[in-house]
Amino acid sequence: MTESFPVLPRGANAPLPARLVGVVVSCAAPVDVSALIVGPDRRVRSDADLVFFNAPEASGVRWSEAGGGQRIDVDLDAVPDGADAVMVAVSLTEPGSFGAVPPPRLEIVGANGTALAAFTVDGLGPEKAIVGFEIYRRAGAWKVRAVGQGYAGGLAELVTDHGVEVEDTGENAAEETASAQAGSQPVAPPFGGPAGVPAPPRPPVQPPPSPAGAPQQPGPHEVGYVERCWLVWEDASRSLSAFRASTEHALVIRNDEIAGRAPSGRYQELMSAATERLHADAAQLRDELAASDPFSTAEVAPFSGPAWLTWQPRTDLAEGVLLGGLSVDELPGLQVPLVLRMPWRRGIWISRGALPGDSLAYAWSLVTRFFAALPPGVAGVEVIDAAGLSGAGWLNDLDPAGPVLREVLLGGGVASGPAATERLRRLLDLIDLRGVGADESELPTGPPIRLAVILDAGSMLEGDQAHQVLRLVEDGPLVGVPVLLVETDTPAAESVRAMRVRQVCNSLPSIPDSVADSWVGADWTLTPDVLHDAGDGTRAPSLLAHVLGAHARTIASYGGESQSLG
Repeated sequence: MTESFPVLPRGANAPLPARLVGVVVSCAAPVDVSALIVGPDRRVRSDADLVFFNAPEASGVRWSEAGGGQRIDVDLDAVPDGADAVMVAVSLTEPGSFGAVPPPRLEIVGANGTALAAFTVDGLGPEKAIVGFEIYRRAGAWKVRAVGQGYAGGLAELVTDHGVEVEDTGENAAEETASAQAGSQPVAPPFGGPAGVPAPPRPPVQPPPSPAGAPQQPGPHEVGYVERCWLVWEDASRSLSAFRASTEHALVIRNDEIAGRAPSGRYQELMSAATERLHADAAQLRDELAASDPFSTAEVAPFSGPAWLTWQPRTDLAEGVLLGGLSVDELPGLQVPLVLRMPWRRGIWISRGALPGDSLAYAWSLVTRFFAALPPGVAGVEVIDAAGLSGAGWLNDLDPAGPVLREVLLGGGVASGPAATERLRRLLDLIDLRGVGADESELPTGPPIRLAVILDAGSMLEGDQAHQVLRLVEDGPLVGVPVLLVETDTPAAESVRAMRVRQVCNSLPSIPDSVADSWVGADWTLTPDVLHDAGDGTRAPSLLAHVLGAHARTIASYGGESQSLG
């Protein structure tokens, strides 16, 4: 049957009669759909012009999930004047190439779902990513072109070609994970925490080698990205402290000027000099962060950054994970990434936000980063929700790789009621066995690292399991059982036991709130970096499902066996 809309061959174009259009993709293999807003040179103006599942909106362009797939919607009237085109990209999410599957098909649809144009991208071979449609301006009107340009280097090569800086994860990263895992023996650097936690030591960090064509990584006598962030925070804190001390001294001088005890003008001179020094220090620190940013990997990048678009499971342990951005009123142009070193050597307490769901959303965001920072098979998560009221039941329905996900990665699912008590007991038994140096054959099966996520932690600290939770937090992180306590429905009481638990944890706010640095005690505002679709924590964030699914598929590829760090 003849279709009532144009089916475009490669290179052909057609006018767009509608101002609101969407692009949908059908493909026999799992794909990601993304968009680039580009200028006349077909390059983005900034990384903010890349639209994908973790940065779903830009001016006039929006990413969404629909009908089990992904789509791009474009409001042509809202596309910025400086933008010449919107390019829609399609990329494989699993190893392989488009040449091994039937040709993908793209359709442009109007606001009512009516198809306006279609393009079947045939003739592909080793390509892993393609530019499908180009929606572009021409003589004051909008048109669509069937492009079909392929990239054997995958999405990283495609977006780099259009001006986005991303880390190239390599052509066969997923296939290489299992083989590289066997010989991988990552070294675990210590880490520092936020308020009241000693700063991390400063040994030089040797970053991983640069991929071909990437900027030269820091040498063995230079610090890596995580260390750089901590050094910048320390320098900024000390500069801020000096500025505040200078301000206090200047105010004393001003009082003397007002009282006639000192000639006028000195106060303004001192304030101008202090402000100039602070601004110069801030400019230098911004430059340091900007110079280090190209070497940052997804685990320490904002969720809206392009690094997550090309994330692949690691073959080694990441340096750390991003918690959020630090800012202070006196330095409006400086935001310092707060990075928590891996592995986690202390428990983490996430405080209740304005709404109970704030802490859950942040918790699942940190769980996403935790798994992204480790090779598949090294870690699993044990979720305990004693009352069963935290809305985490969606974890039991995640099934991108069958029983591997539920039994190996999720420890059998969320434990509530009597099962929560049993799960807690099993974790403490594991801690005791590792504490006495038990042989591997005596340990229960499963991943060597078990991330214990305690939901509604305030309630558990007032219940019968309070002593067990304290033991878990005090002893678990040092023997491969890091702990994440989430204050949701029940605020933590000011009991001695609750205070003790929080004292031995890194305490993090779930909404923008103050943390103190470890050098001069200055208060900074920490803005947590939260997944855009985490909502109130009662549904699966798409990136968390993607990361867990990638882990599960990799584990399944080497027989469902967990891996060892050593």
